[in-house]
Amino acid sequence: MPLADEVLADLLQRGERALLRHSARVNPVNFSDKNSPYWQQDYEQRQQCHARLAAAERAGAVQLGWAKQGGADRPLEQVRLLDANKLASFLGITTRSEAAQQARDILDAWLARDHRVTELLGAWVALKSPRGLGMESASDFADALRVLDALKQIDGADQIVRVFSRGLFRDTKRIETLSRHIDLLTAEQLTSPARQQEEVFSALGLVKEPQPFLVAGTGSLMLSGSQDCRIAQPFIGVSNQHITGYSGAPSWVLSIENLTTFHQASQHPDAESGLILYTGGMPSPSWCRACAHILETIPKQVPVYHWGDIDQGGFRIAAHLRNACIQRHSFHPWLMDAQRLPQALLSETTEAARSNMARNAWDAGWEELSQRMLARTIEQEGIPVSLPVAGISPR
Repeated sequence: MPLADEVLADLLQRGERALLRHSARVNPVNFSDKNSPYWQQDYEQRQQCHARLAAAERAGAVQLGWAKQGGADRPLEQVRLLDANKLASFLGITTRSEAAQQARDILDAWLARDHRVTELLGAWVALKSPRGLGMESASDFADALRVLDALKQIDGADQIVRVFSRGLFRDTKRIETLSRHIDLLTAEQLTSPARQQEEVFSALGLVKEPQPFLVAGTGSLMLSGSQDCRIAQPFIGVSNQHITGYSGAPSWVLSIENLTTFHQASQHPDAESGLILYTGGMPSPSWCRACAHILETIPKQVPVYHWGDIDQGGFRIAAHLRNACIQRHSFHPWLMDAQRLPQALLSETTEAARSNMARNAWDAGWEELSQRMLARTIEQEGIPVSLPVAGISPR
């Protein structure tokens, strides 16, 4: 970019920041320092720079301050902003206020009913771009909001993401390009850390392909049409949407985040004394309904445990399960307390990650664990498999 345009763009940014501060004071760009890029130009470059800046002055955008000596070749000492809108017009760009209004117009249909849209617009006006997504992405956010609206209109059955995308946008991959936008719109806070696409989509019921509900242990699943499906060894898989209840007498219920650990747990000698459910990572709405139907038919004194990764995602899943599935039962962590694991197995994490883990543990109802949360992580596959037994304390 030529120096003159760099100077003008810098002045425009200063003007917009001044408006944000509700101030009329905008510091000029000065060339008094002999190390300034202005003085690094040769004679011809400086003349071209002068001509460009003089054109901006004639447009009423800036005021030029010239040295008192030097005759026709006198140097330029400073450039002062007069009118940000005229300067933006001269440069062929829109001002922040104009861009913000354009973004507001694009997202207007959601302003009154989605507080996150209001937060997003506020961040843009404050010259912030959450997750690197600025005002230029307003149309993408509108498409992301259309996805969320469409999901609210269906019966909650899992949707194959590319089929669903084709139906909405005539583009099988459009929704996948909006994963960052959908994440931001559905996150706990505008400043929440980014989540993996699979976690974001699964929580909404968007899946790559239909996933069976995997269950191991004792008893039988009750299915629609008055079907009774005995849980064979080591496990069975059925459609989420066909589960209506459960028949059996488990001593405990354990949900497991990861498939490898579920397979190992399903073959554990103690598996037949309880009921083991594979969440498939972040469980979908249809999975949560199936789980709730199962728990409705299990006595409330039977404890429910969750075993997931000791990391931000693992505790988010636990909080989601507590909110979506747990009504009458006590809900406990299983092998998710880093203090009770060999420290050599654990990896250090940041204080921000620890804080997020603690907050989600609290939301899961695990107040004691939340208060003593360590800044340590481990994936559950790195922990030897053990299962609850009668009378064991939660851990």
